[in-house]
This record gives sequence, C-alpha cells and structure tokens, in this order.
Amino acid sequence: MEVQAFVTDDEAWVPAVDFTDREDSLLAGTLSVPLPSFLTAEGALGVVEATDRVIAWATAMKMRALARVEEAMGEESPARMENQPVRFGGDEAHALAVSEVSTACALSDGTAARWLHDAGDLATSQWEVLEAVQGGEISEAHARIILDQARSLPAGQAEKFATMALQRTRTRHGRRRTPAEFRSCLRRLRERLHPDSLTARKEAAQRERGVWFMAEPDGMCTLTARLSAETGLAIFNGIDQHARQASARAAEPTDQPGAAPDQHTLPELRADAFTCRFLGGSAGSETGAFRAEIIVTIPVQNVLSNGTESAAALPAGELEAGGPETAELEGYGPIDAATARRLAAHAPTWHRLFTDRTTGQALGVGRTAYRPPQALRRYLNSRDRTCRFPGCTRPATTCEPDHTIEWQNGGTTDPGNLAMLCQQHHALKSIGAWNYRQSSPSGDLQWRSPLGREYSTEPADFGTSFHPGDPPERTLKQPDHSAAPEPPPF
Repeated sequence: MEVQAFVTDDEAWVPAVDFTDREDSLLAGTLSVPLPSFLTAEGALGVVEATDRVIAWATAMKMRALARVEEAMGEESPARMENQPVRFGGDEAHALAVSEVSTACALSDGTAARWLHDAGDLATSQWEVLEAVQGGEISEAHARIILDQARSLPAGQAEKFATMALQRTRTRHGRRRTPAEFRSCLRRLRERLHPDSLTARKEAAQRERGVWFMAEPDGMCTLTARLSAETGLAIFNGIDQHARQASARAAEPTDQPGAAPDQHTLPELRADAFTCRFLGGSAGSETGAFRAEIIVTIPVQNVLSNGTESAAALPAGELEAGGPETAELEGYGPIDAATARRLAAHAPTWHRLFTDRTTGQALGVGRTAYRPPQALRRYLNSRDRTCRFPGCTRPATTCEPDHTIEWQNGGTTDPGNLAMLCQQHHALKSIGAWNYRQSSPSGDLQWRSPLGREYSTEPADFGTSFHPGDPPERTLKQPDHSAAPEPPPF
C-alpha cells in the first residue's frame, strides 16, 4: 500500500525497525512509516491499514517457520538416551518442538502446542488460508476462525470448506467482514457442508454439557455453562429482558428530591436478574421459566411438494422432517427441525417467515404512522438480524428502527426506508457524523464515514452465505399510502 501521497517531506519518514541491529538477526533491512504527527486522519488510517498488512505477512512467515520447526525436529532425530522406551505416544518430535517453541518464545506449553497445531494445518491442508494471510487479504483472526470451523468437519470436507470460506471473507459488495460477522457466516456454511445431520450431532454434543466454577479475585467468580442453544438462549434472553426493564425503571424520575439515579450497567443488572432467578426473587419480580421466542425461517422451495401448492396453506409449525435443516433460532443460528417443532409447540409466541422474496408481501405503512407497527418491526428484526452499521453484530431485537430519510424530511415508515441500528450507531447517524442510503429495495445499505470512506452492508442471508457470484436479492414492492401522516413523537 502506498502512503507517499500523505507525506512529502523525507524528514517525516522514520525507520520504525532496523532489522540489521543484531548480528544474529535473520531479518534484513529497515521498515519505515510516516511520523503520525505529520498525518491527517485519512493518512493515519492508511498507515494502520499498511501495518496490518505487515502484521499479516509476519504472521504467515511465523506459521511457516513453526511448521518447519516440528518437521525439522522429526528429520534431525535429536539425541536421546539409548534403551529408553518411546515416549509421548510415539510423537516425540512434536513434544520436543513444543518445548523448544515455548522456551524460545516465553510461552506456556499449551499455547506453544496450539501454535504448532495451527501452523501444521496452515502449511499443509489449509495452505490457501496461509497464502491469504501472507498476502494481507485476511487477518490472523479470520484464519483462526476458518481453522476452528474446518476442524469440526470430516477430513474430506475441510479443504472444500476452507476454499469456500475464503470467498466469504468479504460481503457481496466487497466489504471485509469482521471476525464476529465472519464466524456467524461460517457457522451457517459449516452446517450446510457437514455430512451428518444436525439432529445426530446435537445428540452427541449433549454429552459435553456442563457447568464450571472458577474463582476470581476480590471475592468474585466466573460461572460457565455449556447448554443446548435453545436453553441457553432462553435463559439469557430472560435475564436480559428483566435487566432492561430494571434499567428503564431506574431511569424514571422519582418523587424524592436529590435522589441519585441508579448507575448500574446492563451486565450488572443481568447478573442481578440471574442471581434472583436462582436464589429467590425480590419483591415485585416476575417468576416463572424463561422462554425463548422463536422465529422459524422456512424457504418455500424446501417445504412445497409441488409448484402449485401454496406456502400459506401449510399448517403452523410444519417442517420437512426428512429435508434439509430449515429452521433458525433468532440470536443463535441453524437448529434441527425437531427442536424447532418443540419450541414452536411450547413457546408462548412464535412466528413463521417464508423466504420467497419473489412474492413477499410488503409491510410498510408509509406516512400513516411514525412508529413501525409490531408486524413491521418483526419483519425488520428478521431481515436485518443485527445492527446494520458496518461490522456491528448487536442483535436487531436490542436495536432501534431508524428512518433512512428522516420522518420530518418526508421519509416513510416502509421497509425500504427503515434499518435497525443499535443505540450507539443510531446516535452517530443522527448527529450526521455517519450517513447511509438504501441502495436497493431489498435492504442493502451504502454507508459513508466522516472521512468520506464508503462501506456497504447487506440484510441477513437466511442461512445462505453471500459471496462473489451470488445473485442479487429480489425486490420487495412498496405499497401506496394516502392517509394523513402521524406527527413524530417530539
């Protein structure tokens, strides 16, 4: 990446590292960057991007060298005492490599072993991932996500998965996904490629469930639980709802003069709600089991038996028992059909959404109302899934619907003029620091940063990971509204 355009004075360039300052150094030359104090915000951001590429290249070189350490230890047959039995299950080269790396790099044996494990995979079966890191196309964090997901697949599927995963490091508009976005995207891809059914894998994974306690300083602890997704999500959503209600009550004005407002954070209030549920409720607290609301997305092509049958005629909760995994639990991801049916039967409320976007019914209300009605809000939650700011993964259910064109400027309350934004990013848009436009009727957004940089975000993919070559989404038609507008609530 060239940065000369940002700095013209040679004195503003300084050698950041002189690799020839040590006689035993295997590095040569110097690396120079402009002095940050001479740069504009755009120039400084350019240096950040350039140094990210250097870090990625150095990481790839480190992985190649680590893989060679273990390989060379096996080839060089280090000295060992005669008449000693073979140790470490016959893999003495690996044990020796771990000890050498841990001592040379001041690491624990566990960390050194993980490094060598990753390096071995990257230098062999996942060589395409390593080349992408070396070229600065992806970061070490992206590579680690690919490795973690690929290892959970049978050997025959891992390489194919990695190739497809690399195509999904960027959205179909070219924006690089953050690690959190990328992980969510690859989880769906993994589900589609895994040869075993989700039902069978969940049954096996149930044997890994458990609860663990770890002592922490200052009289605190960490309690960790590994549970089924629907159970854990129900518990979290329940304590989150109670925490938000408590936060809203604390923000209400009181009759007591001089009373200080409650400054508890949302995580603190979640901890209080969690404790209350397990150790007894306080006065006025609600009781009863937490339940997760489920939104079941069902692609029409997966449930119609023939081309003439209407999707709307299907009975509530019906899923293809022998077909592909068609259900998705909002806030988690793909779940097996049996779990979806059980949740649908027991949950107090549940909703079914069809993903045939050719004949999808428009839900907008135009200028007849400022606030989106419940059905439209539910649609936006399902379409966006998360805050629509680039890279943000806060669930849409905790976000606020934003009018792209402000209501007071003639904007309508329609899907094509609404997007879910978290409180922080809603504020950035409201003050005009960031702005966006709807670039397609299906919900694509084009963002512009304060520095003039362009970013794009897409609506949720309903289980299909977008990548270059995917067809564009179909258009949702907007209705015509002529009723008198409702004034905004301010």
